[in-house]
Amino acid sequence: MGSRLIDLGLQPGIPPESWNITQPEKIKQIHLEYFSAGSDIVLTNTFGGSRLKLEAHGHGDKVKEYNTRAVEIAKEICPPNGYIAGDIGPSGKFLPPVGSISEQELIETFTEQTTILSEADVDLFFIETMVDLKEAEIAVKAAKRVSNIPIFASITYKKTKRGFFTIMGNSIEQCSEVLKDAGADAIGANCTISSEEMIDLIPLIANSTDLPIIAKPNAGQPQLVEGKTIYLSKPEEFTRDIQQMIKNGAVIVGGCCGSNPKFINEISNQIKREKK
Repeated sequence: MGSRLIDLGLQPGIPPESWNITQPEKIKQIHLEYFSAGSDIVLTNTFGGSRLKLEAHGHGDKVKEYNTRAVEIAKEICPPNGYIAGDIGPSGKFLPPVGSISEQELIETFTEQTTILSEADVDLFFIETMVDLKEAEIAVKAAKRVSNIPIFASITYKKTKRGFFTIMGNSIEQCSEVLKDAGADAIGANCTISSEEMIDLIPLIANSTDLPIIAKPNAGQPQLVEGKTIYLSKPEEFTRDIQQMIKNGAVIVGGCCGSNPKFINEISNQIKREKK
């Protein structure tokens, strides 16, 4: 969603969620592109829709409006066999000792957003791009309290010489155990790493949990070319990597930054060919 919004003209400093009000046809266009490409699930344009995140842009009074409208837009074009995921990203704040936000403030901000998304009738929650396991746990528990719909929870890992960890130092095993105990119905990884690197990550997650596994890598590492961020991975090679992730245990697959509808179309077509 973020990559496509930038392609369509979103300027730095403007919260993407504001386009649910000012540019709804462009948001609808993006959802249509992905459903047409073969997506089973699209994510609402609410990644930064929590109060804490919107307050950083001076839009803290628009939480309900932005989140509710995001779901309405997606539902307007959702096919009968499609699903709408209420997208929930990190707050942008950190707990002590890194930051000064309190657990109670995180509980309140995620409870508010998940309540609004639930009341707007999303099919599931997608809590993603979490770098702090404690924040992810709080978000999952908040979602669990407000609704019985499925909860997908995805962590952002970094590959180090010692293996894969969050930037806060959480291991795969820690993340899997905590997210399951918090109430997640599916867990996995998204963002930061390329599809090639995620091939190695997925079997490690599979060995740490019995929950369904999510794999949503970036389309390569971002490169700055003439002032514009681009991703160099090609749909064909990305799809080959996704195929290997499926063999390694992933059952919910897609793409994160840079994975435009061509990537999803390639993945969808390949999966359909293999089912024949």
